[in-house]
Amino acid sequence: MKNSWYFCILAILMTVAFSALHYFTDFAYMIHIMVLLVVVTFVSRRLVNLQHISVVLLFITVIEYAFVRYIFELSASGLPPYKTNAFIFGAHFLLDLIIFLLLKHRVLWSLRFMRLTNPNNWRSIYMTYADPILYGIFFAFILVDLAAFGENLIRNMDLFFGVSEEASKPYWSWGWVYKNYEILKSILSALVLTTILATSFVERQRPDTPDEELESES
Repeated sequence: MKNSWYFCILAILMTVAFSALHYFTDFAYMIHIMVLLVVVTFVSRRLVNLQHISVVLLFITVIEYAFVRYIFELSASGLPPYKTNAFIFGAHFLLDLIIFLLLKHRVLWSLRFMRLTNPNNWRSIYMTYADPILYGIFFAFILVDLAAFGENLIRNMDLFFGVSEEASKPYWSWGWVYKNYEILKSILSALVLTTILATSFVERQRPDTPDEELESES
């Protein structure tokens, strides 16, 4: 029981640390951490499920980073701020939605991949503790992205839809999600990292599957 409390406290501290690191380094560290996660999960054959999850997250994170950098370049070239925000929030939403859908069917895709690459070890594929947790976290990502995107449309309805200034002026002050977007994303990103690291620890304590026992004996 005491160990469970220690583990819970450690997970909370890791989440806080990752959140601060993500927020104050402006997302730049995220790719490096995802690479580290991939390395950690590939160290052990037991973590094949987390390997698949980490590789997918790393791949999407790289794409997301490239998209955001490109949009910032467009902004520096003269793209209006309201369009810049719309493109950024839209890109985040689409990529988070892709991850959400991939996580929903992760076990199925992992089984198909395993049957092609290592059919004798297909029993090592199963739903980990991380799967439903990450599924919920990325649902929260989607809600934040949609809220930010919708808020940007409402705040700039005169520019997007040609609404009169008198009608749109009361909404110019709307910016709660916009002002806290980086904080919210930092917290959720930290939860993703903490979930994978915590699950990797838990998975290492699991007994071998029948396939793994056979491999260790051979």
